[in-house]
Amino acid sequence: MNKPLTGVLPIVPTPFGPDGQTDEPSLTRVVAHAIEAGAAALVYPGVASEDLYLGADERRSCLALVSRLAKGRLPVIAGVNSADPAEMVEITRMAVEHGADGIMAMAVPAMEDQVGTWFARIAEALGPDRPIILQNLFKPRGADLSAEAMLALAAEIPAIRYVKEEGIPSGPKVSTLVAGCGPDLDGVIGGGGARYLLEELDRGAIATMPAIELLELHVALYRAYAAHDRKEALRLYEQSLPLLLIQAPYRMRLTKLILKSRGLIACDDVREPLPEMDAELKKLALELYERAVQVPEMADA
Repeated sequence: MNKPLTGVLPIVPTPFGPDGQTDEPSLTRVVAHAIEAGAAALVYPGVASEDLYLGADERRSCLALVSRLAKGRLPVIAGVNSADPAEMVEITRMAVEHGADGIMAMAVPAMEDQVGTWFARIAEALGPDRPIILQNLFKPRGADLSAEAMLALAAEIPAIRYVKEEGIPSGPKVSTLVAGCGPDLDGVIGGGGARYLLEELDRGAIATMPAIELLELHVALYRAYAAHDRKEALRLYEQSLPLLLIQAPYRMRLTKLILKSRGLIACDDVREPLPEMDAELKKLALELYERAVQVPEMADA
C-alpha cells in the first residue's frame, strides 16, 4: 500500500437475506455506494460487519467480493479478529489470498501477556508490504491496551503502522499515540462509531473508521476539517450526533435500517443479539437521517 491511510475508512456491513444467508447482491450495491460516496478505503469485516457471527466460508466469500469490486479503486483492509488468536493467524493468511491490501487486528484477552508474540505471528502470516492496523477495544472483547503498550508494540512489530483507538474516552489515548508517531507508527485512526470524531481530529487523528450509514456526511466533515473550515465541520458533526446517539445501543440495526431505506440492501436483519427498534424509533431515525444527509429520494423502510 503506497499511500497512507487518511480520510474516512468505513466498515462495510454484512447484509443477510430473509433466509438468513449472506446477500451478495446487496453487498455489491453497498460497496459501489461506498466507492462513489468518497470512502478512502474499505474495511471488511469489522465489528460493524458482525464479524464474530460469520462462518469461515461466509467471511471468505464476502471478503473476496469486496476485494474484487474495490480492486484498482480503493484499498481493502481485512478485519481478522477472533476470540482465538491462533484463528486470527489463519484468517490473516486467508485475507492475503483473497486480495486484502492490509489487515486490522485486535489485541484480545486470550493473548494474555503474549501480545507481541501473537502479533509477530500475524505479521509473518501477512507478509511484507502490507500494514497492520492495531485495533484497541475495551474489555471484555478487547485487551484495552494502554497508549504506552501500543507504542511499544508498534516498535516491536514493524508491520503495525496504525492504531485504531476505540476507548471511551478516546481523547487522552489519541493524544499520547499521536505524540508517539514517527518511524514506528504512521498515524492514529478514530473509532467508537465517530461519536468523538471532531475531538479525535483536533488531537491529530488522520482518519476515522465508522459504520457506513453516514458516509456522505463523514466524508464532507473530514474534507471541511482538512480545508480548515471548522464552522462547516462543526455543523456536520452536530448533525451526526442524534443518529450516533441512537446507534450506540442499536448499532447494526440502525445501519441496516438506513441502508434498506435507501434501497442499498434488501433486508435489514442482523445476527448479533441487539435491542429491537420499534416502529416509532425507526420513524424518528429516518427523519433524523433525512435532515442530516440530503438524499433526494429514499425508498420505504
